[in-house]
Amino acid sequence: MEAGVERTMWIELLGEVRAYTGDREIALGPPRQRAVLTILALRANETVSREELIGGIWGEATPLSVKGSVHTYMHGLRRALSAASDIAVARTSAGYQLVLGDQELDLSVVEARIDAARKLARSGNKTAAADLIGRALALWRSEPLGGIPGPLAAAERGRLRELRYHLIEERAELMLATGRHRELVTELAETLAVEPFREGIRAQLMLALYRSGRRAEALAEFATVRALFADELGLDPGAALTDLHLRMLRSAPDLGQSTTVPKRTHSAVPSRLPQETPGFVGRVAEWKRMTEWCFTARTKGAALVISASDGAGGIGKTSLAVRFARAVSSHYPDGQLYIDLRGFDPNRSPLRTTEALGRLLWALGGATKAVDPDVLASMYRTVLSTKRVLIVLDNVATTDQVRDLLPGTSNSLVLITSRNRLSGLVARDGARRLTLGVLTEAEAIHLLRNTIGTERVDNERPEALKLIRLCGHLPLALRVAAGRISAEPGSTLRDPVGTLLSEQNPLDMVDVDDEEITAVHSVISWSYKSLEPALAKTFRLLGLLRGPDVGIAAAAALLDVPVADAKVNLDTLRERHLLEGGTNRFRFHDLIKIYAGKVANRAEAAGSRSAAILRTMVWYVHGQRSALLCLSPAYPLPPLSVPETRHALPEFDTRESVFSWFETEAPNILAMADQAAELDEHEIAWQLAWGMFEHYNSTGATTEWMELLTVGHTSSGKLDKRGPRARLSMMLGIASSRIGQHENAVRFLKAALDHVRYIDDGHLHASILTNLASTLRTMRKYEKGLEYAHKSLELATRAGGDYQKAGSYDALCELYVEAGQPGRALKSGRVGLEYARASCANLIEVNVLINIAHALRDLGDEEAARGEYKAVLEFCVQLGDRYHEALALRGMAELHHRTGRFQAAREQARRALEIFERFDYEEAETTRELLSLLDSDVAIG
Repeated sequence: MEAGVERTMWIELLGEVRAYTGDREIALGPPRQRAVLTILALRANETVSREELIGGIWGEATPLSVKGSVHTYMHGLRRALSAASDIAVARTSAGYQLVLGDQELDLSVVEARIDAARKLARSGNKTAAADLIGRALALWRSEPLGGIPGPLAAAERGRLRELRYHLIEERAELMLATGRHRELVTELAETLAVEPFREGIRAQLMLALYRSGRRAEALAEFATVRALFADELGLDPGAALTDLHLRMLRSAPDLGQSTTVPKRTHSAVPSRLPQETPGFVGRVAEWKRMTEWCFTARTKGAALVISASDGAGGIGKTSLAVRFARAVSSHYPDGQLYIDLRGFDPNRSPLRTTEALGRLLWALGGATKAVDPDVLASMYRTVLSTKRVLIVLDNVATTDQVRDLLPGTSNSLVLITSRNRLSGLVARDGARRLTLGVLTEAEAIHLLRNTIGTERVDNERPEALKLIRLCGHLPLALRVAAGRISAEPGSTLRDPVGTLLSEQNPLDMVDVDDEEITAVHSVISWSYKSLEPALAKTFRLLGLLRGPDVGIAAAAALLDVPVADAKVNLDTLRERHLLEGGTNRFRFHDLIKIYAGKVANRAEAAGSRSAAILRTMVWYVHGQRSALLCLSPAYPLPPLSVPETRHALPEFDTRESVFSWFETEAPNILAMADQAAELDEHEIAWQLAWGMFEHYNSTGATTEWMELLTVGHTSSGKLDKRGPRARLSMMLGIASSRIGQHENAVRFLKAALDHVRYIDDGHLHASILTNLASTLRTMRKYEKGLEYAHKSLELATRAGGDYQKAGSYDALCELYVEAGQPGRALKSGRVGLEYARASCANLIEVNVLINIAHALRDLGDEEAARGEYKAVLEFCVQLGDRYHEALALRGMAELHHRTGRFQAAREQARRALEIFERFDYEEAETTRELLSLLDSDVAIG
């Protein structure tokens, strides 16, 4: 027990499992009896079913006498714990519950200290935060859950082990930031003695040694890890560790600062599961079957289809999939992904396979310009082949929609939900199918007790059973009904049940052809009619939105209310189970969305609908502009041609916050641009499409980008304005070039030139010329490209914009390099670099730096070129820019090749090729050719 803390009861899981009452240790009995305590403690104050206990302790090796064994162990555990007066193992109809206080379980104390430490760190008190994490780490005594048998203990043991190492790394980062590097050296070295392959901790040790004046030892650490990786794994250390080593070799001045630990970028482990549905009940048998299939079978590339009997909606497929995914997420350390394939969305067509693959690849840390489904599927399976990832594919319409999203030969797991049976996946692809029926009477009663209250339900059980029948035993309908009843805590069940029963036409607001969802729509209609006017209007107006979800600020614009009022309304609708979601983003169940959309069209005046949608569209346009100005205050925004918004815009303070917002809102903006075009709001449609350039330029999701740009381009053509048509033609030219359709790109860019000549916009004219020059460079038409680049610079100089001048000089520099004129390239590049830095144009800056390095290389200034390449690599780490990182590595490879350092050249080319192939960049082919040449040179040497 912890010294200085008085507790009547204390349970320890972070080592050998023990329990104490006062100072006396409790004899917990045989291993499986201690396993029962362990599972109950891990789920403290929650109900654990007997089936969950059996699955967690025995797994698939379940003996016939298992139920009797559970009873025996539970009886023995209760007897052992009877010495502690303040602890109880409660028996409920659904299972068992261990009641513990916040300070009676070591794991609960650890979690509380972690939360408190992170709050301290956010407030700037990093020293106190590091000390508090140190106190949390002190509660680990040895291997967690020591001596406990069973698959659940094995899974939790791994999770708790990983948590400890993550906390070690988090604490070290705080200590490095506050100058406490000398304290770290010994403990980090001891950690690496046990876990030598943890590169993040290795980087922290190197940095701690370096800052302690032990530079030689810091460099020796890198030599050690490089040899270890080569001998044990046949790999090299990662880019972040290698770059840190390079900076130490150069004695980079910023290594003495607190910001030099390599940053985590987009490729960090994704965790994108939605929140669980509150009050989940039942599905015990289904849960056990899923556990057996996914925990013990360890099927390669497993897929599990959760379908509904007779295709019923609202039966709880997604709720079960998400809850199970969260429960087993620790077994999939390389990420957990979720994607809605929109198979039954009332407003949008099902997501195409290419779009889904692009989103999944991006979430896994890659990006691609490929559009061929076979190429994308191959890349996807290659990425997954060495990973353990859990993927939830929700609302699948057909087998063909999802077949290419299966992981192939992999240790990953796919959970699929569909109203259809998807028999082809079972027959041909080896998927397991779990078919859900409606809730049993006992499960439905349990759900109502959890939501309405045990006393109300048990006191009026006949009325509760009537309500269950009226709701068709469907979880969604029951939750909506319970939410409606909970809003009137003083009433009996008889009144609302009688009202629902007496509805002459419960679907008077909607037309429902599908009898299977009649019960759901009846309850939604009944619940909707009970809403206060402000809530009812919120519900209706939300039904006008076509995107997958909505944030609070966007909802405030839609509703024309302050953000605080919008949040209250959204939270209330979620409490009534008419909305789903977390604290900041909300979404409809698709069946409720159908109802909300139809009731909005019937009950909301046309003017009110139009005004609400227009407010939201305008808010998104202004949000995009605010985000782009955060990226660069000199960002070349088009003239504003939409009304002002009086509603609060998202706040951006970093590049990361901008790109996070773009990624979250991209599906909503695509849907909104479509809707704007349909409503003839063409000014909004083209601006929404134009404003997503930075997002799609970085993600490489070209299928979605081309779809959005096509909408914007069509809308721009319906306006009697040259500016929008020029901008969208330019964007389509850039996107076409990105996917290798260079002839189309030139056609779009020349069309943009035809439009821009009629307007007085030197900045836009210069941008079009710059992009045309770059496309011609890609086509190796250097002379023509230089002609357009010079015209671009002339216009940019007259217009006086640093951003445009930076882009023009960048295009010139790159063209001169490839045309074999390094002297001119160097001159252009150095001027362009000044303009890029003056306008905070980071991507232009890094591109100019690379071309300056190329020019120095081609001029024979080896030392200066090497220095520039290393500077680019450092900059790329800060930006998370893998493309330019690969360009710099290839440039270094060519430099080493020219100076006869074939082995070093080969290593740099190999690293560059790895990035080019992963992101499907066209430079992969020329890099393969370079690597092949280098292999020959190494063999000859």
